[in-house]
Amino acid sequence: MNIDFWNLLYNHLEERRYDNIYQNAKQDADYLKFSQQEQELCSQYESLNLSDDQRKVIINWIEAIHAQNEAYTTVVFRMAMQCCFALLLELADLK
Repeated sequence: MNIDFWNLLYNHLEERRYDNIYQNAKQDADYLKFSQQEQELCSQYESLNLSDDQRKVIINWIEAIHAQNEAYTTVVFRMAMQCCFALLLELADLK
């Protein structure tokens, strides 16, 4: 593969100073670690003797976390697609 492509990709990723895909990719390791810890806590939660109202509050909290996780995944995917399209446009000189 042409080395200019990789230099162009690297430069494109570096030009975005915030909310770039590189920052999110670095945070994915932490995200996965915390997701595993969340799963362990959910297992512990299931073994507790809680009232129906207490369970309802916790279930609502868990559903909010899952919605946030879905939004995070959508944003990272969209940012990756924007990066790819911007790179393709730059490679094709269609700006």
